[in-house]
Amino acid sequence: MLLVVCGMHRSGSTLVWQIARHLVKDQPGLRNPRGLSTSQFPAAANDPEDLLMAKVHFRPAMEKDDFPQAGAKYLYTYRDIRDVVASLYRKGRAKPEDPERGARNSRLSARREIRGDAFWRSRDDVFIRKYEDFRDDIPGLVRDLADFLGIGVTTDRVSEIVADVDMQAQEQRAIAAKQHGVDDDLRVTSNHITDGREGAWRETLTPEELAAIEGESARWLVEHGYDVYTQVGLRKTIDLRSATLDKHVGGLNEHGWASATIADDPNDREPLSAQQVRELILPYVVATAVASITATVARSRNPTASTLLWMAASASAGCGAYLLGQNRIRPRAALAAILRRSAEPRA
Repeated sequence: MLLVVCGMHRSGSTLVWQIARHLVKDQPGLRNPRGLSTSQFPAAANDPEDLLMAKVHFRPAMEKDDFPQAGAKYLYTYRDIRDVVASLYRKGRAKPEDPERGARNSRLSARREIRGDAFWRSRDDVFIRKYEDFRDDIPGLVRDLADFLGIGVTTDRVSEIVADVDMQAQEQRAIAAKQHGVDDDLRVTSNHITDGREGAWRETLTPEELAAIEGESARWLVEHGYDVYTQVGLRKTIDLRSATLDKHVGGLNEHGWASATIADDPNDREPLSAQQVRELILPYVVATAVASITATVARSRNPTASTLLWMAASASAGCGAYLLGQNRIRPRAALAAILRRSAEPRA
């Protein structure tokens, strides 16, 4: 049998490896050598007395035939691709001016992760988990992995494994790896441990790198529950985000937020609340209405004034529409924000 841990880079795959290694440690035929050629994987998958455990990150040059469907299980983890690239840069201590960074390399890294995502998901027997979902629920991850592998675990066993893979233990392993080399069973390198925060890419990526990553992966990000923030990302996903907005009654979600409101500025990433939408657009709605009504009343008495008022009404409406467009707010969401004050959360 073949057991492959195959997550995106920096997506918790080493943690999954360690937990899985704990769970199968008493299984007959277990081996987990480092540096084994993937060409040996099919033979292991066909041998019921063998249990080859391997950790692999996707590479475009990999041979698909080396990763069989029958006789193999795959443990795949994924993460916000922007955090993947940013974490790789932090792991390598690469500053923005370093030659291994920049828009081109960021785009190529994102492309590799997307291709890998499609490859691993195409396996028949694959365990798939999102890093942001399990990073704060390690006991749940242990139980899910045990269920997938068909291995029974007690509450005490779960607690024992969780204690062995906590952050403090990992930091000690990173120190040990620097002094004595990488442990084949643990797979923690000397520069392996970072803070693992969700959204830490905001503090790492340059605007050019962010735009390059979203240009490559925007649709994947939105399809997997992540927001996009750059102009290129917004353009590539407008149909997906519009479909998401239409799922909310009146254009607002359950918290009163305009779902399609995404800031263009990478440093301003919070969506506008219903109250903020009202404050943004209501003055233009009122001004347009007042100018239109006044122009209608004045039409017979003073045609010139009426014309000027109609121009003012048009200008006010144009300004409001421009602000809606700039903040990616659909008219339906703006109207809902104005009419449904009850949708706004109150303290």
